[in-house]
Amino acid sequence: MDRANARAKLVVMLVVSVAVLGAACGRADRADTGSDAAHPATSTPRLLEGVPAPDPVTPDGVAVAALREIYSWQPATETQGASLGRARKFLGPSLIRMLDAAPTAVETPKSTLQWADWAREEARVEAFTFASGEKAPALSDPNIQQFKIGIEQTVVYPDGRKEPLPPATVIATVVRTPDGWRLDAFR
Repeated sequence: MDRANARAKLVVMLVVSVAVLGAACGRADRADTGSDAAHPATSTPRLLEGVPAPDPVTPDGVAVAALREIYSWQPATETQGASLGRARKFLGPSLIRMLDAAPTAVETPKSTLQWADWAREEARVEAFTFASGEKAPALSDPNIQQFKIGIEQTVVYPDGRKEPLPPATVIATVVRTPDGWRLDAFR
């Protein structure tokens, strides 16, 4: 029952966020109305940042926490793919096997060709992850669940400048293990 209440609250927050964003975008009292000035897009999921993250022991909470770690990068101090190792405590058997395999066998999130530039500038990439209200396909095994997880990344430079990267959505598969729920795959 608690999970149902938590999910219901999340859905309500998403609906309210979309309504607030729609009202804000539709305002006609801006000083530049009628001009061709460009306005940066506001991301609806970013409005969820004020909402507490899901509990990292719940299936969706594990997916959110693991993917936040996996998609947060430190180019100045880490090699590409190191973030998967940082997320190890959230990973299930399939991802652990991949992580422990030969380096050429590990498929990590494709960072970017900009990695060297970010490293030189000592920038970091912060990830904001959230469980989508949209359900992934249902599975028949109660020990396996899937969630659609939204990912927004922002490059943060030492001078405070921020640069948003294109958002992504992944299907996260979590499995019940003796140690609790763990992220076992994402695509």
